[in-house]
Amino acid sequence: MIPRMNRRRLTGLAFPLVLVLLLVPSSFAHSYDYEETHTDVREFTAAGTLHVHLRVGDLNVRRGDSDKIRLRYTVRSHREHSLQRVHVDFDVRGIEATLEFHAPSATNTEVDVELEVPQNTNLDLHQSVGDLTVDGIDGDKDLTLSVGDIRVRADHTGYRIVRASTGIGDVNGEDYGETSGWLGKTLKYHGEGKYELRAHVGVGDITLDGR
Repeated sequence: MIPRMNRRRLTGLAFPLVLVLLLVPSSFAHSYDYEETHTDVREFTAAGTLHVHLRVGDLNVRRGDSDKIRLRYTVRSHREHSLQRVHVDFDVRGIEATLEFHAPSATNTEVDVELEVPQNTNLDLHQSVGDLTVDGIDGDKDLTLSVGDIRVRADHTGYRIVRASTGIGDVNGEDYGETSGWLGKTLKYHGEGKYELRAHVGVGDITLDGR
């Protein structure tokens, strides 16, 4: 028998969970008929901040070997004309860079993104549906994802503060201590480094690989 408090929590979470699952495009369960791949390269600066906004698709950000942002993205859709309706706003101004991906919201279209950035780059990444991976990058990180999984690979000794939480899902990071919570998990860590990592997933898991 479920305790009364837990029954209330399940009831409160049931509606938003169903709503989120209904919003996930059916295209995730099927192969696509059309796809296009595009690339772009921009000069950037170490210790700058990159802002990314992506609605549907996977986002992979990894360490590059130069002071450049290298972008490669693949658009996939069931409709050929939808490929032409996807566009990207890529703007670099000094130490700030912004990438916004725009795709038709009423069609089965996703944009998978691969980015190489300077090793020391602050990341401000916001995503709706898909998986988010950050690999080998030093700097502050603010990561939010509605549905999907987040994975961060970085030396845990570089962080001063880590806050990771899920609405429904797990947080895995044995180098960062214990988690708390029931359906959703929360991890809090204080270290001797200089960077901050803040990550939140609505429905999904967070994995922190401290290497």
